[in-house]
Amino acid sequence: MNIGLIPYRNAKRYPHKEALVDANVGKRITWKEFNRRINHLAHAFLAYGLKKGDRVAIYSKNCIEYLEIFFAGAKTGIIIQPLNWRFTPEEIAYTINDGGPRVVIVHDEYVDALTSIRSRLSSVELAIGLGHQKLDVTYEEFLNRGRPEEPETITEVQDDDVYFICYTGGTTGIAKGVMLTHKNALTTIFNMTVAERIRHEDVYLILGQMFHVAVLLPHGYLFHGAKVVVLNFEPRRTLEVIERERVTSFLAISTMLNYLLDVPDFNRFDLSSLRLISYGGGPVGVATLMRAMERFPGVGFLQYMGQTELAIMCAWLSPEDHVRALEQKNYRLLESCGREAILCDVRIVDEQGNDVPKDGRTVGEMITRGDNVMKGYWNMPELTAETVRQGWCYMGDMATWDEEGYMYVVDRKKDMIVSGGENIYSTVVEEAIYKHPAVKECAVIGVPHPVYGETVKAIVVLREGCTATAEEIINVCRQHLASYMKPTSVDFVDELPKAPTGKVLKRVLREKYWAGHKRRVGGV
Repeated sequence: MNIGLIPYRNAKRYPHKEALVDANVGKRITWKEFNRRINHLAHAFLAYGLKKGDRVAIYSKNCIEYLEIFFAGAKTGIIIQPLNWRFTPEEIAYTINDGGPRVVIVHDEYVDALTSIRSRLSSVELAIGLGHQKLDVTYEEFLNRGRPEEPETITEVQDDDVYFICYTGGTTGIAKGVMLTHKNALTTIFNMTVAERIRHEDVYLILGQMFHVAVLLPHGYLFHGAKVVVLNFEPRRTLEVIERERVTSFLAISTMLNYLLDVPDFNRFDLSSLRLISYGGGPVGVATLMRAMERFPGVGFLQYMGQTELAIMCAWLSPEDHVRALEQKNYRLLESCGREAILCDVRIVDEQGNDVPKDGRTVGEMITRGDNVMKGYWNMPELTAETVRQGWCYMGDMATWDEEGYMYVVDRKKDMIVSGGENIYSTVVEEAIYKHPAVKECAVIGVPHPVYGETVKAIVVLREGCTATAEEIINVCRQHLASYMKPTSVDFVDELPKAPTGKVLKRVLREKYWAGHKRRVGGV
């Protein structure tokens, strides 16, 4: 299925129903108008001379136009290349030159950054200003060059054609362009439909930045003709929008959940419309999760496990699992990332590729097969072959599983600490640290040790107004972990470095301690 059929079909079914609300600027658009603008943009692309397989880059924060560009690309077979606005100009230049877009669409906020590197962008022929700054032409001027009819190219795009290239990495290393197809997107839509019980009447709030694979989240709701509200995350503003737009569901990464829960007058907001909060993008401590479940009574919670290479997900922990964990006081279940998604096949294997026992103890690497697996990395055939072998995507997540198929991630393969010959999984130590009530966020890494090779260090962010000492943090770990696993030192910081997904950049944290050392155990 061509993903571009989503606005086409909904424009016929629900022409006067609101499709999108841009809560950043107060803009609203119906399905009829949304599809009309998409068609105008698609025809403008074609009239300019773009063809199937060409790339168009977008350099902007979340806005309605973001989705117009994606769907116009879908209808024409043009591949969309979203740019991470958090990247430095150098990194933006690298990703543009790697992807080779002929056209780049730039929001006013990033015109200066684009202008500073434009002379080095060999593929870019046309720069379109999204907003008031013109560049070569404004977005509205360019869009109006098109026509309202459906482009004939919509029938020429196949399931396995690339829909967009999502760059992952960047500030943690060389950015890799993940090629995701129309089939990948549709698989995510179907998985979301089952996991979230999506309804036409839902109102979905997209908070994650759409330069990331999070752009597929609104697709799941738009597929059903549901309304999507677009917002750039700010805690109080988010609560206001949920109340005003009667939002029914949204996804938050762990950092967002913490910020939402810490809004001083949280209880004054009417959040009764919410039925589901999904979370992912990195570990959420059980203490934080239980706090969220208490502050959002009657709301279901759903955890997704996956990565960009898997078009968001390969597993989930259902709302029913969350309820059962509380009713049975089985809090260990809340540490699970759930069981495989309905359209995915997940195994946990040893170094020889054999399934590890389902005993809840034996650690192996998670691998996934299904229509959610990426087509490959753009311009990186060797890395693609290394990552996807005989159809199985090797995820780099180390985990155990039990006899019911519930999986428990213990660490990223590259983040495992080896101290005196013992394997220490950083997420296990972090979960113990989160049991201290003053801890807001933490990260555990291995640092050099003259005898053991490396030893455990905890880096902690405290909740506002709270205090804790290094000895208190170590004592909490001593109560819950084997002695060799507890941190030998603790640093307190105001914030942790994070990737655009909200994941902590442990590579950045390790650099400070491993500078000058030849071997960086734990994978840098």
